[in-house]
Amino acid sequence: MKNFFIKYIYRLWDNRVKPIKAFKAIMALSKDNEDTTQVFHVIDALKGNSDRKYFKIFSESRVGKRILKEKIQLVDTLKNKEFLSKLPKNTLGYKYYEFIYKENLSPEELIEASENSKKEFGNRSADEIFFNIRKRDMHDLWHVTTGYGRDALGELSLLAFTYAQEQNRGVGAIALYGYWKVGKEFPDFDLRKVIHEGYINGKNATLWSCEDWEKLIELPIDEVRKKINSKKPQLYFDALNDLGTESLDFNDDEVLAS
Repeated sequence: MKNFFIKYIYRLWDNRVKPIKAFKAIMALSKDNEDTTQVFHVIDALKGNSDRKYFKIFSESRVGKRILKEKIQLVDTLKNKEFLSKLPKNTLGYKYYEFIYKENLSPEELIEASENSKKEFGNRSADEIFFNIRKRDMHDLWHVTTGYGRDALGELSLLAFTYAQEQNRGVGAIALYGYWKVGKEFPDFDLRKVIHEGYINGKNATLWSCEDWEKLIELPIDEVRKKINSKKPQLYFDALNDLGTESLDFNDDEVLAS
């Protein structure tokens, strides 16, 4: 009984919200938008037990049970350049392959990030850590599936989408910060509605972390989008078109002048 009580108290402490840590990270991020480590500090500080709730949903799903039992590593598929490059050009997997190399990303970076991320999860079980790493490996797949680019507006919109899916308060805080930032830096354009569209699309989609991405990769991307209810982010594409750019980043004087 004593050991149970100690473990319970420790879990409460581990799951606590840390507003001061979050505030400091947001202040640091406001001074340097490129300091992306602050994003992870905010998410860690405010997530509470939301990741555990999300893991429970995953672990009780049909796909989740199989993946946890067989320890299927999504990154093993994502780093297989030869496999992805030989898929039909209309498949999600090939579109992902194009996206990765167009953005000068390396699948090996996914492996390194997955290994380094293990220390960030604190007092989590092996299965919980496994799931959190899998979620992180999904991120660029979600970019490709939703259509959001890796520019600032695309990332913020995908964060809003992710918050709608996971209800992680840390992710929500970053999306809210970006919502404020967009309104401040682009006052002549109603870009906040673009981020809100991401949230709505996330609410209306299936629960993507419980989908079988290893199988979805081999399907035509249009079929994947229909299957998991991925709606086209029309406001995002309209915003880029109105601004005359293929991507949008903060403090972009050329975009503002166009």
